[in-house]
Amino acid sequence: MVKKYSRIAIIGGGPTGLATAKALGVEGFPQIDLFERKDQVGGLWNYNGELKTKWETNIPNVHYKDEDKYIGDAVDEFQQIKEVPSPMYKHLETNLFKEMMAFKDFPFPKELESYPTRQEVIKYLENYSKTISKDVKFNLNSNVESVEKKADIWEVKVSINGSEVETRKYDAVVLANGHYNHPFIPDTKGIKEWNAKYPKSIIHCKYFDDCLPFKNKRVIVVGNSASGVDVAIQLTTSASKVLNSVRKKAEIADLKCKSIEEIDEIIEYDYENKTIKTINGDIFKDIDHIIYCTGYLYSFPFLKSYLEGKDALLTDGQRVRNLYKQLFYIPDPSLVFVGIPANVVIFPFSENQAAFVARGLSGRLKFPSEKEQRDEESERLKIKGDVKSFHFLPPPEDSQYCHDLQKTIDEQGLKDGFEGIIWDETKLEMRRQVGPRKAQRYLDVVEHVNGLIAKGEPFRLLREKI
Repeated sequence: MVKKYSRIAIIGGGPTGLATAKALGVEGFPQIDLFERKDQVGGLWNYNGELKTKWETNIPNVHYKDEDKYIGDAVDEFQQIKEVPSPMYKHLETNLFKEMMAFKDFPFPKELESYPTRQEVIKYLENYSKTISKDVKFNLNSNVESVEKKADIWEVKVSINGSEVETRKYDAVVLANGHYNHPFIPDTKGIKEWNAKYPKSIIHCKYFDDCLPFKNKRVIVVGNSASGVDVAIQLTTSASKVLNSVRKKAEIADLKCKSIEEIDEIIEYDYENKTIKTINGDIFKDIDHIIYCTGYLYSFPFLKSYLEGKDALLTDGQRVRNLYKQLFYIPDPSLVFVGIPANVVIFPFSENQAAFVARGLSGRLKFPSEKEQRDEESERLKIKGDVKSFHFLPPPEDSQYCHDLQKTIDEQGLKDGFEGIIWDETKLEMRRQVGPRKAQRYLDVVEHVNGLIAKGEPFRLLREKI
């Protein structure tokens, strides 16, 4: 059993941080402080596209220590932190329908279309934050510089509103800072030399904002995840040619989108001839821009003392290690991570995790032995491997994971407290509809975009169809 903690710090005010705050607020901890570096809650849903030109990513970027560089005008450290851009881009709507995406007992407004825009999502999150207990203290504009445990106390060094760094003391810390901050760009042969010869021609999709700067350019989009497909489709309204470099075929086999040519994985950049070679030997020339939609690395820059040694949380950033249920740090369960898994419906998923965490930190939840926790992690390693996909929970793994958390809560008779969504047959059927509905939505968007191309018009969302 984890001992009961009194003073809790939550790092991050995005969806996972808000879900955690709501669950902890119900549990009745004497002190709960949430720290968010932006001036409002919402995390990555806070759009600031105008700031993207003030930063650049290392090319390649394969390790969590390779942090992005600030290249904007000289400002103090506090202002730099405020100017860190989110992955949101100008024309963005969710790829999940609102009924599936919503938190428990907090639906999106009825008047919204099925796929909310980023503006509608940030408003939704702001409204959700108002349902959180007043016992939770929100600290916005907060730059957490370090989190370190000394004896039995966690010391959180933080600067709030640009003030001098102060030290706050807690019994437990929950990290909910997300995993969409540190871009991953593979170390492909010749990529460094290409980037040196043609600076700013290679970017990560975190720094993509609008397709207009790519007008009449030949562009390769690397990756066919949700962002890769969406960015490629948008680019067809401006670029003269869009190529999509993929390792495996897209889930939606026939995009029916003009000007997107699917090519194989890039294995070499030849900057002297300005050509790119793929794994099957094809050569593509006169490429102006490459946009990597290749995901992100896990990164905890303020947790340096836990990044080395036998119980290190990270090695290269592909996976977070030594976690029980992908939540509790096994050597010390007073350190918790919410929102680590990927390929999940993050809003309701976070509430399921938060319900488990709240009972754990309150001391009510009985934990297995450290050996049993490590054995469970080892079993998953055998199945998934020591790679990024260790954290992937594609359906039905995501709902099964949530079911397992709830099963433990129920078996221990811990119904009192915050409850996440129950993944009953109704919810599971809704989850099964995500794939087919997402495919249909893409096809609708592609038809819309083909119409824009025919008229020579710039990209706009489907809902803005004239």
